[in-house]
Amino acid sequence: MTRILIANGDWWLGERLESRLQSAGHETQVLPRDAALGHDSATDDAVAGVGSIVVFGYPDESGDATFLLDRGARRLYNLLHAASEAGVSRCIYVSTLLLFRDYEENLTVTEKWRSLPPSEDPALLACHLGEIVCKEYARDRRIQVATVRLGFPIVDGDRAAARAAGETAAVSSEDAVEAVRLALESDALAQWQEIHIQSPVEHQRYLMHAASKLLGYPS
Repeated sequence: MTRILIANGDWWLGERLESRLQSAGHETQVLPRDAALGHDSATDDAVAGVGSIVVFGYPDESGDATFLLDRGARRLYNLLHAASEAGVSRCIYVSTLLLFRDYEENLTVTEKWRSLPPSEDPALLACHLGEIVCKEYARDRRIQVATVRLGFPIVDGDRAAARAAGETAAVSSEDAVEAVRLALESDALAQWQEIHIQSPVEHQRYLMHAASKLLGYPS
């Protein structure tokens, strides 16, 4: 059994993930979206005894820009520093495919494409900054990081619910949390890995070659 810390986990998808991980035999601990995460002993205590961490990079679609950017950069940096010092082996950074929304739908967008974070959207910009912070930690080989970019919208329910939404980039909550679980347990990930996840729907917008190869998703 692995103890998993879920940062920014106090929202409905975080609750779904916590339930899924517990049913898979993991012990979980949730940090709220407003957790201070300073460079201090409180952050050190939060990661003590943790095997892996999951960070939701886009749990809010709006909010105070200063807070969102601080959470996506400084607070995340402090969390990863404490985690790497404590010997946490893996971080799953849950990002969003909204960062690729501005590409035309007919283009074949993969993990190798550059994201297009809109400067006027602080929540998406903070999510993008979080990806950069995670990538730098992985490059320094301080912690293994997989960035899992979820489709949009996130539809509560199963694949049938995602298909019923009629959106080409939709992901069901069941698929989303299962993909995160698979990323936590996979033995095939590189030091730094980017993985795109959406539900298999009609006219599916994003390719999922990495998800198929590394996670066996979708099954």
